[in-house]
Order: sequence, then C-alpha cells, then structure tokens
Amino acid sequence: MKEARTGDRVRFLNAQGGGIVRRIVGKVAYVEDTDGFEIPTPLKECVVVDEKDSFMPSYKPPKTSEVSTAPNGKMSPDTKPAQKEEIDTLVRPQLRTIAPIRRNDKLNVLLAFVPMDEKQLGQKPYELYLINDSNYTLSFLYSLSEGSGHRLRAAGTIEPNMQIFVEEIAPSEVNELERIRLQLLAYKVNSGFEPKPALSVELRIDGSKFFKLHSFVENDFFDEKALLYNIVKDDLPRHEIGVSPTDLREAMQAKRNSDIQQAKPTRSHSAKPDNQPIEIDLHAHALLDSLAGLQPKDILDYQLKTFREALEAHKGQKGCRIVFIHGKGEGVLRKAIESELRHKYKNYTYQDASFREYGFGATMVTIH
Repeated sequence: MKEARTGDRVRFLNAQGGGIVRRIVGKVAYVEDTDGFEIPTPLKECVVVDEKDSFMPSYKPPKTSEVSTAPNGKMSPDTKPAQKEEIDTLVRPQLRTIAPIRRNDKLNVLLAFVPMDEKQLGQKPYELYLINDSNYTLSFLYSLSEGSGHRLRAAGTIEPNMQIFVEEIAPSEVNELERIRLQLLAYKVNSGFEPKPALSVELRIDGSKFFKLHSFVENDFFDEKALLYNIVKDDLPRHEIGVSPTDLREAMQAKRNSDIQQAKPTRSHSAKPDNQPIEIDLHAHALLDSLAGLQPKDILDYQLKTFREALEAHKGQKGCRIVFIHGKGEGVLRKAIESELRHKYKNYTYQDASFREYGFGATMVTIH
C-alpha cells in the first residue's frame, strides 16, 4: 500500500470520509476534509485515491488474504482490494461493532487512552480515541486548557457506533491533559431523531493514572486494555467534582471558624504548666469536609497553616502546651512541623507527645 504524502487525496481505512493531506507530523497525517477541518489520522490508515473518489463509502477489507502486485512493484487496479494480510497486522485496536438500538437512543460518548506498549508505561506514547457509542452522528471540538482560555487540538465528525483517532500523546505531554474540554453536537442524517442539546463537558485528567498498570482495563471497544473516561452516559454529561481557588478558600475559612467556635469552651488560656494541653488534630479529614479536587501539596499547606495559626493564637501564653496530632503515616507532616519549629519558632520546645495516648502520631509544643 502506497504511503500517503503531503498533497495526496486519501480515504480512511476504518472510518468513512477522507480528504487531502495538508501536513505530516511523525506517523500522523493531518487530513483536510470537505468542510475545511484537519483530522489527525495515522498514516497507516490513509489510503491514497484518485481525484474522482467521493470519500463517502467506508473502506471494507476484502476476503482474500493475498496481495498481488504488478511487475513494477505497485498494486494494479484489479488487485487493489486484496489487502487483508497487511490490514490484519495493524497494531491499532479496532472498535467493537455495536448494533443500533432503535428503542433506546441514548447518547454515550467516551474518551479512551490506549498505551502503544503496555509493558513500557511512561516510556512509550499513548493513543487517544473518541468513541461514539450511540446511534447518532457526532460533530465534536476537542481542546485543552491553556492559561485563561483553551487551545483547539482536533475537530471533526464521528459516525454512529464508531471511534476516531484524535492524537498521539507522549509521556512528557501527559501533564498538558489536566483539563480537557469536549463540545458535542448530536444528530441523525438520514432519519428522524429526538434532538439532543449541544454539550460542553470539561474533564480533569489525573496524570498519575497513565503510569499505573491497573488504570488500564479490559473493555468492549478495543482488544487492548484502555483508560476510559465517560463523557456522556445515557444522555447525561459528566459532571466533574472540581474545587476552584475561591471555593477552596471559603471552605477552609468556614471549617476554621467552626473549629474555633467548638474549641473555645474547652481550651484553657492559663499559663500554668500543670493544666491539660490543648489538642489540635491536623488530620486532613478533621480539618476539611471534603478532599475532592485537592492535591497532597494543597492539603499539606493547609495543615501547616493551621499549625502556624495555633501557635500564633497562643504565643503570649508562656508555659502553654499544645499537642499537634499528625498521625504516623509516612512522616511527611511530622517532618514539616519539626522543620517549622527549628527555623521559625526557635524559642519553643517540642517533644513526642504521650506514647500511651498518641503513640508515635503526635508532637507536643511548649510555648516560652
């Protein structure tokens, strides 16, 4: 099969349509369709055709498994369809054939990340596919968050019950996928249909999943395991649980005010060292009502902020003892607290709190 070059007219192997190759980046050809959209498609799925081709029929592999060639080494017109042997060697996963469900025209759209080599996660690229698991044709825009706006990465149309290759993603580019936006418009071409609202769905991607083998699972769409995200399920768009900086500050302030009000009746303001020490629980679940959308660094920063505020509130109470309960865990919070005490609160003394009461999970600070 002749490899496509810039300027060639091509047809897609595994989907309807085609166009003119405008540019080639690596092993991906950017094919401009009749609407002027550039569709990124693997070179191995582009079949060079002549000027008269309309791109409408979908390519179907022939039954024969042999490929004959003309004396000059090129495929002759009468042997062009005989390509099954080469097609069967494609590494690219194939979409499961899904029969249209006439009685349940629900919209289901998924994103799939398929590793090109499952045994070398984090070293080999991933292929991104958009899956239309519905009886509707979909027009889509795929963009990534960039600063205060978005940058368009791909646009096109997907036939019912089909998939489309969107782009190849290098491991070093995974972090750029933190916020993906998909805009979708569903319709039917040759029959009446129930109108669906235009959708705009933002998806937050956890980059760490790309490097964990268990994130990739068996599925109905590919022979290989894939990392799947539901964009629309049974007509319902995905709603991400996200926390904006403003919402985070408000939630933290509300929790802090609540803790102060609850602690006032029990806290002692006496400087006598024989009084019971004040307890401050720094566990994340004790400080925040929800951890949704928070990274470990965000949680640690808030725990240290609570620690500093407690010392500031009692800095004039000499002899006051405060027990900070941080838990044993991996010792990250404990080490951070001790670093703060050594560098910012040199006049205060600290030691492990009572082992009988707290085990190794608490530090007691004495105000001087």
